[in-house]
Amino acid sequence: MESIDHIRSNITEINTILNYAQQNQADIKMYQMFNKIAVVLLCTKFEVFLEDFMDEHSRMVIQGHTNTSIPTKMKDTYIDTAVNSASGVKNKTVRNSFLQSLMTLLKNDGSSIASIMNIRPSTKFGMGKHGQKEIESLFERHGLEAFIKSADAQNDLRMMNSLFSIRNNVIHEDASPGLTHQTIEDHRNNIMHFVGLIESDIRANHLTYYNQ
Repeated sequence: MESIDHIRSNITEINTILNYAQQNQADIKMYQMFNKIAVVLLCTKFEVFLEDFMDEHSRMVIQGHTNTSIPTKMKDTYIDTAVNSASGVKNKTVRNSFLQSLMTLLKNDGSSIASIMNIRPSTKFGMGKHGQKEIESLFERHGLEAFIKSADAQNDLRMMNSLFSIRNNVIHEDASPGLTHQTIEDHRNNIMHFVGLIESDIRANHLTYYNQ
């Protein structure tokens, strides 16, 4: 998937910053500066990846499935999104577009659901909301609950909590006590392990997720 290829390519920027950190260990201010930059950038790249991946994943779901082949739990989520979207809109034309997509989904006649992109659950994090619970919610609403609740994924998420905590301290308090480039390397490796888990899961469940 393009989103996976992109993060594997873009993560090299973190490696470059960490190299600068290593080269400046004798200068504590410079060392800390590069480490703090690396932490913030690593978290940002990961969160961008998650949103890009979910956008790509959900598009493939809609393009590949029919209204009879889409998994029931995923279909229920789309139905809920359609109902909530329609009920919150006063504009008749816009509301009818949501209802039309809902009807396409409910027909159960084996027809394509490529036209229901407007009732796709959000592929974004809520404003200012990040962390394990938000990541789990993002995966669950796009039919990836079994993956995100797996032992391997949960282990990676627990380590990510530490990374997000470090990032928050850097952003809100400009603090990085005891932060080393080795610590950031460990978090980088953990993130890329998580990306690898996603890729393996997609390959193993390609037919279920994308009907192809």
